[in-house]
Parts: sequence; C-alpha cells; structure tokens
Amino acid sequence: MEGQWLGKVEGELSGTLRVELEDRGNDFQGHAYLHYDVQHGLPGFQFGLSVPKVPPFTANAETIYLYANGGIMTREDKLRAEQGIAQRFNEPMPAALDVSFEPEGETLKVKWASPDTEENGEIVLTGTDPKAPSQIVGRRDLTTWDQFREWAINQRPRQYIFRGQALPLKLVSSFHRTWRKDLLSWIENDVSALFGAVMERINYPLRLGDLGHNSAIWSILQHHGYPTPLLDWTLSPFVAAYFAFQDREFSEEAAPRIYIFDQAEWSKRYGLRAFVADPAPPQLVVMESYAIGNPRSGPQQALSIVTNIADVEAFIREREEADGQTYLTVCDLPADEKPRIVRELELMGITYGSLFPGLDGICRDMRDRNFARPV
Repeated sequence: MEGQWLGKVEGELSGTLRVELEDRGNDFQGHAYLHYDVQHGLPGFQFGLSVPKVPPFTANAETIYLYANGGIMTREDKLRAEQGIAQRFNEPMPAALDVSFEPEGETLKVKWASPDTEENGEIVLTGTDPKAPSQIVGRRDLTTWDQFREWAINQRPRQYIFRGQALPLKLVSSFHRTWRKDLLSWIENDVSALFGAVMERINYPLRLGDLGHNSAIWSILQHHGYPTPLLDWTLSPFVAAYFAFQDREFSEEAAPRIYIFDQAEWSKRYGLRAFVADPAPPQLVVMESYAIGNPRSGPQQALSIVTNIADVEAFIREREEADGQTYLTVCDLPADEKPRIVRELELMGITYGSLFPGLDGICRDMRDRNFARPV
C-alpha cells in the first residue's frame, strides 16, 4: 500500500485526491491532499494518516485547511473558509474523517465517512510507478547528432530547457526514486535537520521557510547527493548532451536521451512565482534558484524543476492531452556517436572541468583527454 496514489474527484465538485504513504515499520504513515478545481473557489484539505499494516486498513484523519495553491491556512483564513463553506453548503466541513483503504493490484479504493454526519463517499486511486519504462518515443526528426545540433542552434534562447540522461529512463526526482513518498515529512524533518549543516558552509543568510530560499537550500542538497524533489535541467542543449554521453561506452546499445521541455509555454499556463511542494495540488514548477553554495550552477546554466508528483511523464502527458499542446519531447541519439560528440563539445568549451570547477574537474579532463579512444 505504500507509494503515491492519485485520482480524479468526479461530480459537481471536481478535483484531485493524492495519497502518499510510507512503510514505517509498525504502520503506514503519510498524508492525503484533496484539492478542488479552481473554478469551484474552494480551499484544499490535508489529512494526516497512520494506517495499520494489517486489515482493516483504517485511520481517523483530522481536517487541515489549505490555500487553493498550497500551504496551510492561517487561523484567521481558516475561520473565514469554514464560515464560507457552512454558508454555501448549509453544513461545515467535518473536523475529521474516518477513512478506510482497500488495496487491489495497481489501485487503492479510499472510503470516507464523517463521524458526526451521514456524509460518506469513495474514490478509486491509481498507483504511480516511477521505475516503469518511459513511454516517450524519440523524435523522428532528431535521430542523429547533426540533426540535433542544427535544430538546437536555431531555437530561441530560454524557450526550451534540456536534460541529458545516459539511459532512456522516466523523468523522476531523486526523492521519488527512493522508497519514500511522504514529501511533507521530508520537508518538515529532513530539510530542517540538514539546514544547520548547509548554513555552516555558506556565507549567505538563507532563511528556512522563505519560498525563494527554500529552492536554494534544496538545490544545495541536490548537488551534494541528498535525495530531493528536484530534477536538474539546463538552458543549454549542449550541456545536456554532455551529461547524456559523459559516462557512456560507445558500444552500448541503449540510446542516450536528451529531454526537451517547452518551459516557456508550460510556465505561461502553469508557472508560479514561488512554489509550495507539499501541501499543494499536483504541480511541476520550473525554478531558477539562487546560485549559492553551488559553483557548478553558472557553468552548467542550471535550473530545476520541483514537483510533488512521482510520475512526471504521466503528469505532463495528462496536461498535454487536456491542453492540446506538446510540452515534452525527447531526442535519442546513437551511443556510438559518443567520440565525435564529446570532441565537438570539447571544442565548444564543454568538458567535465568546465562544468565541475575544481581539482576533480581538472583530473577528469586530463583522464578523458589521455585515455580516450582515438577518433
């Protein structure tokens, strides 16, 4: 039953329900988030969950009010929201719900009932599988390095962002690739515990809780190997190409992949000035965080996508179908083109040393230069 589960709320009041559960030994712990579609003008709701590992899988979940775009309401705003709901529907939102879960294969049936009224309902959620094969097929017009290079140099800067991967795997954040899925627990516990270690090593007065500073803190953790809900991207198609090919042997069969994301069009419709990863509706936000404590950020022309969704590809595809627009495509290049590609990238000034300043970068550059196969 652990994992992230998503479902659509149908009926007069449409929306989404997201459940995130982790196996914590004695029980499953996590949170559920109910967010109505924006046209309904309703707040969101968060429910803390502690579910036994043996049937019946039940929990009593306290209702916590959220802003429509994410974040826990202040006491004053919660009172106003409670009054508004009571006036609009002639009854208040229950202060708590009795919830039961029925897992069956790839689905999770969630039943709920109010202990104080006769209100009840159920919804079937679908599990996410971040480790499943990517369903995106490479572009037919970009099957060679020459085609990709020619296409790339003719694009408007900052229209697209790029991500290079050595294998054609799904887009999944490092956090969501782990067994953990309760992102709110990560924010409240992991980040708070690591914040002191981060502040000891930088000279900028970052404040935990400031939305702009949060992205900088998370970025520092990401670039030092700690799992985060961030995906690393770059503004440069050629930096992305380097990351796709840097650790590949040219004889391998699986194609290195370059993801191409139309961040300009996506941000017009879904962009936020700041992000609240959890508690928030399902979201994917392009962020350019402060380049603090990360000397690699500038050379790599780095930026990040922050998301509270485990299966990013499925989320984007759903939006593409709804909007009638393509946001995400991929370029799969032949692995045996690596010697030529790496040589051209070096002529562009894109090497390990330029992207990772320091002694490690210098040694890696010398290794690549002196131990590379002749071309």
